[in-house]
Amino acid sequence: MTIESPKFEKKTESEKEARIKDVEKQVNEITDKLGEPIDPGIKEAVAGFNIWKIPTSQSCEGHLHKEGASFPWVEIYTPEPKGWKESEEKKREWTIENLKHRKRTMEMLDEFYQDREMPFDARLSFSNIGIYGGFRIQSTGAEIMPILSDKEQKEKLKLYRKEMNDFAKFLKDKYLKE
Repeated sequence: MTIESPKFEKKTESEKEARIKDVEKQVNEITDKLGEPIDPGIKEAVAGFNIWKIPTSQSCEGHLHKEGASFPWVEIYTPEPKGWKESEEKKREWTIENLKHRKRTMEMLDEFYQDREMPFDARLSFSNIGIYGGFRIQSTGAEIMPILSDKEQKEKLKLYRKEMNDFAKFLKDKYLKE
């Protein structure tokens, strides 16, 4: 299965490399509400999605024995449209935009896994977020992390981070080739 190319104008490799550097610079400047930067271990994935104009809204590299998730994830959520609370049409359009990003990400994951052998639990999949079509990309086994032993959690976190980072590299390489 091939993925439909995004509606970008044809760019040379140096223009594409410049865009990647620009997106990476922007990602390095993002902070959360507390002023904390994006976790270093998930920056590449966030940049990979943003290169393809797939909007990310939150992310985590995964942390053992801390608040937050014990697995890496990236949340995809189109920014809320102005006036969405008062308009059913805007809510519908917002949902459609999020679902378009989900479809595109699904196609990219399909291509990524074309010839890739990985344990089922490490494979990236979706978790629904909110009611307007937003979603998280995370490993399939992520939600069972709390029932694993400390040793298993450590091993899985390493594996799940590698899978996310390999997908980020895939996104960048694909962008450079198109």
